[in-house]
Amino acid sequence: MSLRDIFPYLFLGHLFGDYVLQTSYIAAHKSKSLKVLGFHIFLVFASQLMFIVGKNFSIQVLGLICLLTVLHFLIDFLKFSCKNKFCTTWYYYLIDQSFHMLSLVFVGSLMTPVEPYLPRTVAVVLSVMIFNGYFVSILVHLLTSNGMYKRDYIGYVLRMAAPAIYIINPFLLVIYAVFCLIPVVKIKRRGSMFNVLNYILTIFSTIILMGVML
Repeated sequence: MSLRDIFPYLFLGHLFGDYVLQTSYIAAHKSKSLKVLGFHIFLVFASQLMFIVGKNFSIQVLGLICLLTVLHFLIDFLKFSCKNKFCTTWYYYLIDQSFHMLSLVFVGSLMTPVEPYLPRTVAVVLSVMIFNGYFVSILVHLLTSNGMYKRDYIGYVLRMAAPAIYIINPFLLVIYAVFCLIPVVKIKRRGSMFNVLNYILTIFSTIILMGVML
């Protein structure tokens, strides 16, 4: 199994552990309490393990998941140690997640062949769904400084629908884009860029990530 084959599982494990399993309490306190950060790291480890388990699973694979977890901790510990305002900016957020992506690529390139039980296509779709629902939303929030971040579950559903629609038929994504553009245009007229950026990034991330990983 090549890096291209294994990456969606590692990507999904990272996103599920770093976003879905991260409650508001963990998000608010992991940069202040080592205990909370440690619990967050445990959840990330469990998430990575859950999606990578399959045929040919070995001690070597388990060891690499442990290595990936340690790298995740080191990256998060940098933010834990940083008390500068820079560490709350959108560009630090991108740098932070870029380091996580590099760690996934590094560990994935070392991994021996393993066949996860979860179908690869499902892993790709789920990872892009979480990416759109959480990563895009937080990035746009940081870009627009739109007050205190609150989880927008309706927005999550709408953004997460994009890769599911794409996998059915890429042409349907065009219909989805037009359908979503109507309320976005009205919002733009009122001067809000939050939903406009969410819309644009969702469409682009869906097309790019689905195209690269499938």
